[in-house]
Amino acid sequence: MGQREWAIVAIVAALLLGMMWYFFVTQPLQGRIPELQAEVDRLTVERDRGRAAQRALPQLRETIARLDAERQQFLRELPPTEQLGRVLSSLAQTARESGVVLRALSRSPGDNQGVANVRATNLALQVESPFPELYVFLRNLEGLQRFATVSGLNLTLGGSGPAATEAQATNPIINTSLTMTVYTYTGQAQPNQPGGQP
Repeated sequence: MGQREWAIVAIVAALLLGMMWYFFVTQPLQGRIPELQAEVDRLTVERDRGRAAQRALPQLRETIARLDAERQQFLRELPPTEQLGRVLSSLAQTARESGVVLRALSRSPGDNQGVANVRATNLALQVESPFPELYVFLRNLEGLQRFATVSGLNLTLGGSGPAATEAQATNPIINTSLTMTVYTYTGQAQPNQPGGQP
């Protein structure tokens, strides 16, 4: 084989090698370009979100610290003892002022909802009155100088038999049972705090 044949063989081999490179390497890589570009775009969005979150992190930490301090301050303002006598006298006075009859009252431990340093006490009340007086009583419960929640409000009509008077028929007696939960702070109060007086 002469020099010319070797040149032709070399050119054909180079062309075959170039075509193989194009079909087996370049073409698959070009097919992956849109997929890679989409991945780059997705990662760019995630990076931008991460940077924005990183910039907001100091403010978020300040907000969390402020809210935690407010929560701790709120908890410290809860009374350090149940002061159940004061609560019961307030309930009795509120009932008298509202015109409702306090029929029964019982105390039981409550659920503190997982809040550390807080003790809950449930007071189950049964009262009896016409609706206007009951409404005033419930409104006055909201104004008590004690953080409390009211739940389990059940109303039933009473005195609706044949002996009921006409006044009772138009404004019937309502038997009401409800649970009032009062909260007590059991943690350590700071020396400069007033000790959570109600």
